[in-house]
Amino acid sequence: MKIPHRRKDKFLPLVSVIAVLLSAICFASHFSGTSTILSNGLSLLTTPLRSATKAIYSVCSSVGDYFSDVKDLKKENEQLKSENKLLADENATLSHLSKENESLYKALELKKERNDFKFINANIISKSSSGYTEIFTIDKGSFHGLEKNMPIISDEGALLGIIYSVEATSARCKTILSYDVNVGVYDEESGETGILSGSFETFGESKCVIGNLSDETLIKNGSRILTSGLGDVYPRGLVIGTVTSFIPDMGSHTKNAVVTPHPSSQDNDCILVITSFERTYK
Repeated sequence: MKIPHRRKDKFLPLVSVIAVLLSAICFASHFSGTSTILSNGLSLLTTPLRSATKAIYSVCSSVGDYFSDVKDLKKENEQLKSENKLLADENATLSHLSKENESLYKALELKKERNDFKFINANIISKSSSGYTEIFTIDKGSFHGLEKNMPIISDEGALLGIIYSVEATSARCKTILSYDVNVGVYDEESGETGILSGSFETFGESKCVIGNLSDETLIKNGSRILTSGLGDVYPRGLVIGTVTSFIPDMGSHTKNAVVTPHPSSQDNDCILVITSFERTYK
């Protein structure tokens, strides 16, 4: 039956009151031990309500447990991320220390071979290249006794480059791949000399060249190239690399030997700066 709109406001409170009274009667009959048709009927009516209430409570409890678990999982996940980062940082530090220790060991062995050298160990902290010039910065400077034009070598004694600018605690260096770095070199087998420098043609391949060699040159593929010591800037006998090909110059009837630098000069962050050496040439 449709309840008129005006009676709705009076009807709803009435229903609430009746429901409260019926519930009270049910409780009274229950505790008094009597069982009547009315109480049984009321029990029949309220059972679905109690079941629904219990179901709602169970669902709400499950939802609460779910969100509590999610919160705990997020917290645990953040903690695991923090621990993983800490472990990664520690691993990176240990890896760096291991490389540095290995480099110092090799430097000690090099010192035994070349007792005329005095050098300082340093680390490369940045690298860049511009206009066919390859540059790297090290973490030692004038405060540590470094000066312009000091040679840079790998821990295996291979020439990497030279210092061209010095600050108090850092220095900027150019590698032998740079077009404006010139090094006097010789072929270990034949003794033939030449001048090595970077080249526009081979810069992108991380190689350098010995220029203006005659067609009758004794330098050949596989020749091992070392510093000659001429010019007193670089000590004699530092490893440069190996000749891997030739580029002919048809106009001047000469050719350039392409030199691939020693492997230890590539991706090596631990380096040595030669601060002094015996300037002798044989």
